[in-house]
Amino acid sequence: MTVLAAPVGPADGQVTAPSGAGDGISTSNDTEIGHLRIRTWWHSLGRPATARRIPGTAVVAFVALLVGTVASAVSTATGANLLYQDALSHLTIARRILDSSVPGIEQLGTVWLPAPHLLLMPLTAITWLWQTGLAGAILGTGCLVVSTTCLYRIAARVGLHRTGRLVVVLALLANPSLLYTFTTALTEPVLIAALLSTVSGLARWATIRRTPSAGELAVFAGVPCAIAVLSRYEGWAMVLGGALYIAVLALRRGKGARYAIRMAGAFTMIPALAIACWLTYNLTLYGNPLEFMTGSYSARAQYDQLAAAGLLTTKGSIGMTTWVFDWAIAEVAGVVVLVMALIGAAAAIVRFGVSEKLLIIGLLAVPYVFGMVSLYFGQSGIYNDHSQPISWWNNRFALSTLPLLALLCGVAIDSVRTLMGRARGAALLLALAIVGQNAWWAGDLDKRSPILAEAELSRVASAGAVSAAQYLGAHYDGGGILLDESARYNALLPLIGVPVAEFDLRADGAEFDAALANPAAHDRWLLATLPDRATDYDSGPADRVSQMLLSYPQYRSRYRLVFEAGDHAVYQRIGDR
Repeated sequence: MTVLAAPVGPADGQVTAPSGAGDGISTSNDTEIGHLRIRTWWHSLGRPATARRIPGTAVVAFVALLVGTVASAVSTATGANLLYQDALSHLTIARRILDSSVPGIEQLGTVWLPAPHLLLMPLTAITWLWQTGLAGAILGTGCLVVSTTCLYRIAARVGLHRTGRLVVVLALLANPSLLYTFTTALTEPVLIAALLSTVSGLARWATIRRTPSAGELAVFAGVPCAIAVLSRYEGWAMVLGGALYIAVLALRRGKGARYAIRMAGAFTMIPALAIACWLTYNLTLYGNPLEFMTGSYSARAQYDQLAAAGLLTTKGSIGMTTWVFDWAIAEVAGVVVLVMALIGAAAAIVRFGVSEKLLIIGLLAVPYVFGMVSLYFGQSGIYNDHSQPISWWNNRFALSTLPLLALLCGVAIDSVRTLMGRARGAALLLALAIVGQNAWWAGDLDKRSPILAEAELSRVASAGAVSAAQYLGAHYDGGGILLDESARYNALLPLIGVPVAEFDLRADGAEFDAALANPAAHDRWLLATLPDRATDYDSGPADRVSQMLLSYPQYRSRYRLVFEAGDHAVYQRIGDR
């Protein structure tokens, strides 16, 4: 390899070949070098893991980057990456930290954990990336690279060979629901990348020959777990799961309780600090460290409203919880991957027994356990075609279980290799089955994929709001805009495209209340839900601008209706041209 890679040229005193011949030799050498590199990359995918390196990681990262870039290009070109209202909200929150009438860290709010917004913030500062949603796609592509490489590294740590590892990567990257979600500004990409980085770090600690220090454990597993903790509450469950995993392994290896406590403490220290910072943030700004859990804008408040309306049928029912969540997983992952994963689960139990390898796989099941618990206790909700009521909502929560299923698919194929000496035929059949499943999905993607179905449902339901936003963006010529961005289908700021400092938003607190009390003195434009289009039930906060127009009709005499679409309208102050 060294000779081939060295510069090729005539030595002193040598006669050079004619240029035509030289070009032919150069082309031949370049081709040979290219083939050699490909063979080198291919063989690296099957080499065993070492203490520090997992051969083939760079190759997998490049493939994931390529796939993520293509998916992002398709999604942003069609505008599909902006269909989820939550994605628009995340883009807005990230932008308003720097661009707002009252900029600052308090613009993070308390509804969602802060890590995804902080990671998006430098990207959304570029207006074009914010308006098009490319900020979310860029972050999501980075998260896809991290997620794929970490899952590949976990597969290597578990002991899978090349074919098994490639099946793991295929099962993850060939999933259209996952690829779509990773082109948006939703929180799942950051969560999944952080969770897999955590498990990869814990797998490293468990499988290398020398005993890693507590500091290494804190860096390689504790830091990514802290990011997971500040991304979604599945990360909080991973803190507990990771600590238990460390303690069990330490005791099984005869290290003693003191060592187990010290290592578990090293892992949990940084995530615990992240939790403490979040509690302190809530206490400082809202006077309640649990505002994110019990406040009027919390997920609990929303789900309590659903339960009161009889629309949270999974709460308190283990049967409905299992039925709805497992169907969400089956429809997001696909029957092919799910069936192969079930075979892989049985193979893993037989092959690994109760060992550190099985426990590593078990760590990836933490999001499933969390999802079941949160659904049962009414802390979350999922609607699909097997729920009561039937609709499409929050099936993307099932995405965090896909890495477990992908890894188990790899275990199944690798076990065939162990039994029969070769697994290429089985892997090829699985790949063809996944291709067939994807072809079936593609035949009606926005109905057969629950995540894309929810996106399509959002597109239809928010069509009027989007039209109003586009009208306002095209006609806005200054004077300020009053908008309650927290209300349902009102997360429209990226679509309007006007700097956030031009708005009076609910997130601005006292400034918003002052504008609401006397809008004509503050804002030339209003964007609101039409007061007479209120529904009997709304899953989100009511539109306070709309309520103002309904409760105080005299304010309407100061504005004229200039655009109306669906249940949304744009008003302009009378006397302004």
